Amino acid sequence: MFLGIDLGGTHIKAVLLNESGQVVHEKQLATCASEGTAAVMAKLSALIVDADRGFPGELQRIGLAVPGVLDQERKRVVLLPNFPDSWHGFELREHLMLVTGQEVELINDARAAAFAELNLGAGRGISDFLLLVLGTGVGGGVVLKGELILGSRGVAGELGHQVIQPDGLLCGCGNRGCLETIASGPAIASAAIRVLKQGLPTLMRELVQDDVSKVNSSIVDEAAVRGDRFAIDILKGAANALVQAIRNGIAILNPGAVIIGGGVARSGFLLDLVRRGLESRVILFPSTLGGVDVVEAVFGTYAGAVGAAAWAMSRRTS
Repeated sequence: MFLGIDLGGTHIKAVLLNESGQVVHEKQLATCASEGTAAVMAKLSALIVDADRGFPGELQRIGLAVPGVLDQERKRVVLLPNFPDSWHGFELREHLMLVTGQEVELINDARAAAFAELNLGAGRGISDFLLLVLGTGVGGGVVLKGELILGSRGVAGELGHQVIQPDGLLCGCGNRGCLETIASGPAIASAAIRVLKQGLPTLMRELVQDDVSKVNSSIVDEAAVRGDRFAIDILKGAANALVQAIRNGIAILNPGAVIIGGGVARSGFLLDLVRRGLESRVILFPSTLGGVDVVEAVFGTYAGAVGAAAWAMSRRTS
């Protein structure tokens, strides 16, 4: 058995894969990163114990997907942009190995999702594709000729940190106007909260009963589906930013498909806007020449955990 853990900004997700790549166990807990490293480590340990309890003695290796920059050679976390400063320099892998006594393989969460889709999901049979993961942040992954591309420092595929608006909002990475500041779940929710605070007549107010703490991307999607023009405008802004980012990736890498996953991607409304935008603006690869398919990811919010487990499986002889 191979355990995959996805340490997300909102939730920690865990899955067990058997030798055939089938998910035989899954569970999630709230991350609560602000409570400190010790509290989060306790949750990670609890997830591992829970998985091992169901299959005692069968756990071979752990894969850990993290939402940040890794030093792949030294197997260290360099940067966790959406985590508190107290996490800076924390030896996450070493602590987890000490607690569990298991070998731990690190991988970026979005790259893990790409690895999952490549081997077990929507990317099977597609030799070249881009993956975008829309969630607490916006992650990315690149697969070329059937191989996950990590780059010289393991950070290839950071599609969410393309600068779309040079004078835009400050991103967790330190830049301004990254795609993540426009198309992530929190970015979409923030845009909706601004509409509510301006007192504008929007269905979103009714859906959250005038409580801005209940606003999230799902509320925006529901309002848009029901024709709310303010919600539609918010999603159009996110879709336009995604189209611009995808166009950049298409021009540089010439993929056969773009796979979009993550919690925000469950919005069919948003994906339709992205598809229409690409059809009208991808001049180099128009639909008359085959275009570029936009495909919904198979694994949804557990993609990072599945990919981390598959990554651990692939590294067992390395």
